[in-house]
Amino acid sequence: MFPIPVGILILFALGFFGYTLSRWWKVLRSAQPDPRFNDYKQRLKNLIVIAFGQSKMLRRDFKAGLMHAIIFWGFLVISLRTIILFGIGFDESFGSTFLSSLPGRIYTLSLNVFELMVLFAVGYAAYRRIVVKPKRLTLSAEGLRILAMIALLMISDFLIDGATLAREGMDNLQWAPVSGIVANLFLAFGLPDLWLGYTHNFFYFFHIILILWFLNFLPYGKHFHILTFLPNVFFMRTTPLGQLRNLNLEDEKATSFGMGTLKDLSWKDTLDIATCTECGRCSSVCPATDTGKILNPKQLNIDEREHLRNRQTGPAPLLSPDVINPEVFWSCTTCRACEEACPVGIEFVDRIVGTRRHMVLTQGVMPTEVQTTFRNMETNFNPWGIGSDSRADWCRELGVRTLAEHPKAEYLYFVGCAGSFDDRNKKIATALVKILQKAKVDFAILGKDEVCTGDPARRIGNEYLYQMLAKKNIETMARYQFKKVITACPHCFNTIKNEYPQFGGNYEVVHHTDFIAELIREQKLTPVRPLFRKVVYHDSCYLGRYNNIYDAPREILKSIPAAEIVEVEQSRDNGRCCGAGGGRMWMEERVGKRVNHQRLEDLQVANPNIIASACPFCITMLRDATRDKHVEEKIQTKDVVEILADSL
Repeated sequence: MFPIPVGILILFALGFFGYTLSRWWKVLRSAQPDPRFNDYKQRLKNLIVIAFGQSKMLRRDFKAGLMHAIIFWGFLVISLRTIILFGIGFDESFGSTFLSSLPGRIYTLSLNVFELMVLFAVGYAAYRRIVVKPKRLTLSAEGLRILAMIALLMISDFLIDGATLAREGMDNLQWAPVSGIVANLFLAFGLPDLWLGYTHNFFYFFHIILILWFLNFLPYGKHFHILTFLPNVFFMRTTPLGQLRNLNLEDEKATSFGMGTLKDLSWKDTLDIATCTECGRCSSVCPATDTGKILNPKQLNIDEREHLRNRQTGPAPLLSPDVINPEVFWSCTTCRACEEACPVGIEFVDRIVGTRRHMVLTQGVMPTEVQTTFRNMETNFNPWGIGSDSRADWCRELGVRTLAEHPKAEYLYFVGCAGSFDDRNKKIATALVKILQKAKVDFAILGKDEVCTGDPARRIGNEYLYQMLAKKNIETMARYQFKKVITACPHCFNTIKNEYPQFGGNYEVVHHTDFIAELIREQKLTPVRPLFRKVVYHDSCYLGRYNNIYDAPREILKSIPAAEIVEVEQSRDNGRCCGAGGGRMWMEERVGKRVNHQRLEDLQVANPNIIASACPFCITMLRDATRDKHVEEKIQTKDVVEILADSL
C-alpha cells in the first residue's frame, strides 16, 4: 500500500470537485432570490418521505422506482464505506477498530447485502435501457456508462474485501457472505499471500480512481442530480400549490417583468434545471406532450440546462423566442401533472407562467385570440365580454339576495363568470342555489359587484390585469362580514383561497362539493330518487392536484341511491387535464390531438352513462368533446350538484 500518493490523489480530485461545485454555487448565488428558508418542519418531512423514502419514485412505475430506490439506498449505505476507503489512503489502519466491533460487523453485513442488491438493480436498469427501451427515457451512452461504473464499484469492493478475507483469515464469513464467496474463489485458485496483497492493492486503487472520476464527472452530466437531489427536495415549495409567485408591478427600477432571460430565474429554478434526471416521468403524464404538442417538460429542462451551461457574456438571449419556441410555453395547461410525477421536486408551472409574463407584459407577444379575452376582462370584467350589469340575471327568479341586500349573510356564494354568463353553467349555478336553499343555508351573492377573479389573466401571463381584478374583488368583499366563501369553480376557489392572501384578501373558502358533502353527512340533505346510471367522475386539476379535494365529490355521488360509481386508471392525482387550464380555455388548439378528446377517450373506457365533474371549465370541455365525437346522446356531462339536485 502506498498511502501518501493515494492521499495526494484523493486531495487533488476532491479539490477539483470543490472547484467545479464552486462554479455552480456562483451561478446559484447570482440568481434571483427565492424565500425558501422557512417552514423547516415540513421541509424535513419532505426530505424524509420524498427523498430518503423515495415515495414519488415508487408510486407510478413501481418496478423502475424500486430499482432506482435500491440504488439510492445502496449508495447511502456505501457512503460510509467510501469514507473508510478514503481514510485508508492516508492511514492503512483507518476504520479497523470500528469494523472489528459488533456495530461494524453488522454494517459489513448490510453493506454486502446492499451492494449485491445494487448489482441486481443495475442489471435490471441496463435491461430496461437495452431491451425494453421505455419511451419516456432519454436513452444515451452516458446512462449505460454510469450503470457500468456503478457495477464496477460494487464488484471491485467485493474483490477488495475478498482478497483481504483470503489473506487475513475466514473467521467472519457470516458478516460478509458475498465477500466470503469471492475469498473462497481466490483460495480455490491457490493465490499466495503476496499475490492476494497485489490483488487487494490493484482493486483498491481501481476503486478509488473510479470513485474520484465518477465524482468529478457528475457535475457535467444529467447525473448531477445525485448531488442536487436532496437539497432540491428540501427546498420544495411549502406555500400553497395553487399560489403563483407574486410579481411586484410597482417596482420603479424594473425594466422588464417575468422570466425573460436566465438572469430572471430564481436560485430554486436554477437548481431545478440542474437536478433534472431526464427520467421522463413528467413528459409521460403531460397532456400536451401526449397529444402531440411541442411542449415536453423534460426537454424544456434539458434545453434550459444546456443554455445555462453554455451561457455567454454580453446581452442575454431571450428564453422565448431565442432559446425555446414560444409554443412550448403556450401549450401548457398548468395542470401540475408534471410536478406531481417528478420524483426530485422540480417545479415547472412558475417557470412557464414566468416566461409567459415576460412575453405578455414586456414583449407584448401573445396568441391573437387572447387579446380579445383580455379586452373583455378589462371592459366587462369577464372573459365572455357580456355586460357586467347582467351578471346576476341568471338568478332573477330564484329569490337570491345580494350582500348589499343581506349584509349579514353567513356565506358568500362567489358565482364566478361561468355560472353567471355561460348558458350551460348557469344550470349548475341554479342547481347549487336550490340545494343551498333546501338545506336552509344563509347565503348571498355579490351580484353585479362581483368581477372575474383574474385566474385566466394570471395564468396566461397578464399579471397587471389579474392584480387589477383581484384588488377590485378584495375591496368589494372587505365591505361585508360573511364568515366563509362558497365557490363552484375550482379556479375561483384556488385563486380566492390561495392567491388573494398575497394582496391582503384572507378568507375561509370552501368548494361546493366539500360544503355539500358536509350537509349530507349532517343529514341536512338526503338524496332519495335512485339514479340507475353508471357514473365516472373526472377530477379537476385545480380541485385535485392543486388543492387535494378528491373524496368529497365522490362522497356526494355515492350517497345517491342506485348510482354506480366507476373509476378509470387516469383519475385522482393521476387524472388527465381537460385542456382548459392555464388560460387554454381561451386559446385555439391548432396542433395535434385535442386534449379534451383524449380525456373523453380515457373516460369512455369505463363505458359510463354520465361523466360527472365539479368544474365549469371541465364540463364545457367534456361536453364539447362528446359533441365532436357524436356521443352526446349516449354520454351526458353533468356537474355533481346537478346529479344530486335530481336525486333530491
